[in-house]
Amino acid sequence: MTIIKAVILGLIQGLSEFLPISSSGHLAIAGRLMGMDPEADSLLSFNILLHVATLAAVFIVYWQDIWGMIKAFFAMVRDLCTGKGPGLDRDVYRRLAVMLVVGTLPAVAAALIFGDLIENPPLYAIGIFLLITALLLFLSEKLGGGRRELESMTLRDSLVVGCFQALGTLPGISRSGSTIVGGLFAKLDKNTAVRFSFLLSIPAILGALVLDLKDFASGTASVASPACIIVGMLVAGVSGYFAIKFLLNIVRKHSLGIFSVYCVIAGIVAIILNFAV
Repeated sequence: MTIIKAVILGLIQGLSEFLPISSSGHLAIAGRLMGMDPEADSLLSFNILLHVATLAAVFIVYWQDIWGMIKAFFAMVRDLCTGKGPGLDRDVYRRLAVMLVVGTLPAVAAALIFGDLIENPPLYAIGIFLLITALLLFLSEKLGGGRRELESMTLRDSLVVGCFQALGTLPGISRSGSTIVGGLFAKLDKNTAVRFSFLLSIPAILGALVLDLKDFASGTASVASPACIIVGMLVAGVSGYFAIKFLLNIVRKHSLGIFSVYCVIAGIVAIILNFAV
């Protein structure tokens, strides 16, 4: 791992984590083009740390929602201890916190089922999954979204979006893209679908970090140099912040379909590279 490679991987992670083009797929492709071992513990751990950096971008953009959920969680615990019940109908942030938990469950199940494929995918599989992402984004044009906002979301809606996020555990299928499409399928308006998608990334990234920390504790994981980690995380965090702002602007003025063409091209390139590299 060099500083230049750290910058490249950080930029790819920051942009592709939130733009609906699959960060895991692009990191895998870039790593192999730069001659990096996809099974190396140092690369796997470095990628997780890049995800943590982009998580910081989510915290900055959606701090009001996150702070609201933190306060709502402690208020809900207090009410449960005093016999008042969870009060999900009284506070949108309480309901949002529970919906994030429910929405994460399908991805946990998918991670357990597709564990080997997620960690070391062949390039042709990444290419196929990128083509599936393109199809999902194309379908989002047909769905169009609804008019429902966060206040009208239900636990069923969060489970529907969570099932789409489970698809996003496969490298090449965009997590943000699939969850946004899931929100549109649940008849949420576009802004709410994007908002819930980004908030749903928080438990997903934290879960991956916990699993990686277990490897550190057991001594089975290694990391890149401190300089590479700092530079890579800084680039990922800054580019991730601007990627969120850019996507929010795209959703307001245009459509996600513009990314489907890119995913088709990237998918075909990945399939070609599988036989050429």
